[in-house]
Amino acid sequence: MKTKILTAALVFSLTASFAQQPAKNKYQQYLPIIEKGTLVQKDSLANVLMSELKTYKSEEDYRTTINILRSLGKEDLQASAEVLAKKKYPKGSLTRDAFITDVFYNASTPVQKEKAYNDLIKKWPVKNFKEEPLTYDYVLANLAQSFANDGNAQKAVYYLGELKERFWRGNGYIPVGQILLSAGDTTTAAPLLKTAMDDSYYYLTLPENQKDNKARFAAMGYASSMSAYVNILVAQKKYAEALNYIENALKAAPEQADGLAMVYYKSLMGTGRKLEAYNILTKLYAKGQFAVENDLKKLYTELNGSVQGYENFNASLKIELTQNIRNHIKEMATFKPAPNFELLNLKGEKVSLASLKGKVVVLDFWATWCQPCIRSFPGMKAAQDSYADDKDVQFLFMNTWERDKNYKENVISFITKNNYPFEVLYDDQKDPQTGEVMAAKFGVKGIPAKFIIDKEGNIRYFLTGSTPNVDYIKLEMKELIEAAKKPYKG
Repeated sequence: MKTKILTAALVFSLTASFAQQPAKNKYQQYLPIIEKGTLVQKDSLANVLMSELKTYKSEEDYRTTINILRSLGKEDLQASAEVLAKKKYPKGSLTRDAFITDVFYNASTPVQKEKAYNDLIKKWPVKNFKEEPLTYDYVLANLAQSFANDGNAQKAVYYLGELKERFWRGNGYIPVGQILLSAGDTTTAAPLLKTAMDDSYYYLTLPENQKDNKARFAAMGYASSMSAYVNILVAQKKYAEALNYIENALKAAPEQADGLAMVYYKSLMGTGRKLEAYNILTKLYAKGQFAVENDLKKLYTELNGSVQGYENFNASLKIELTQNIRNHIKEMATFKPAPNFELLNLKGEKVSLASLKGKVVVLDFWATWCQPCIRSFPGMKAAQDSYADDKDVQFLFMNTWERDKNYKENVISFITKNNYPFEVLYDDQKDPQTGEVMAAKFGVKGIPAKFIIDKEGNIRYFLTGSTPNVDYIKLEMKELIEAAKKPYKG
């Protein structure tokens, strides 16, 4: 009883203190309960928020409360709040977003998507949502891609021309450009990719005091947009022009050298600068990009006059890479008991961490909407395959933070479509005391997040982020797993 009284008092004090605060600040004010509150505290806060709904004077108030309820894990109350908001604001952003999700994105043909888009801008005109141009740009980019995939370049380019946010439009231009390139339409693709590159370069070279978050976001895409366009020049054997773009880019953004390495190598080879090209391949190989090995060996032989000494050279690069990985994983080391869990796999079978004691367990927290997670999966598959005969190692792919109500079907479809032989567990069981799923109990703040658990059930390594480099992931996982097999020495 005392706990409930204290909880009620805490919620009341927060409500009273922040009732006059703008809606955008309200979420931050309730973070103590959202992140660390008990289940009782979260229930109390949710009830207070639901009791306030009828007093709201703006849709923004509803959206903020809906976001809080979502973060609290109160899906039923969240749905109820959404119904009230949509009824009160039938032409508001919530009904608009539902239309985009349920009608536009579910349309199966470009013509159907186009009709949905026209219905969208008729009922929810852009002028009524001046603060949300990106919402419409996302739709336009998707519509353009749909037409590009259907072979209608003219319509694709038309809808790309409707994009409003310059800092973001490269994210629409590049996919369409690449689709058109794959179809052999270089004439239409090249201007799109060049525009994306030029936009990124513009934001990249702005004075630092003029760079806001939008500018920094656009600048981050320079390597990918540059590579996309320069690859066209390389394919056209315009190596000197390609080199000019690349070397100017490296002066402006040397930190993006890795993203430009392959196209730089091709351009150098095309202009006969083979020693510089060789140095780039050497760096790529030493970072785990073993796909370049044939080119590296060929260039080594050409520059040295024979293949003699190559095997020792190759071995030294692999030793260097292994040592770099070992130094890197030291930064990921930890030692604490892993929270136990019992979750269902795709077959509906229960899998617990306790049942895996005596094995090294690799946990990979992921979601179907998380692109960095997805990009790492070929590498994780290669790592798992390399331990297929080792009964003392178990990989578990913890599906978490899904946003769609049909997430289980989506997960099964994704895994089946990509033929991933993964043991996937649904991280959807909430702790009755805290309302937390396992991702929260493990301290996950972002995904992908991976944990290496030793045979005694202790977390030995924790890493976040990902790379699409299959060979690097495979080597990194090997070093982590083999280290976790050894007794902890402190």
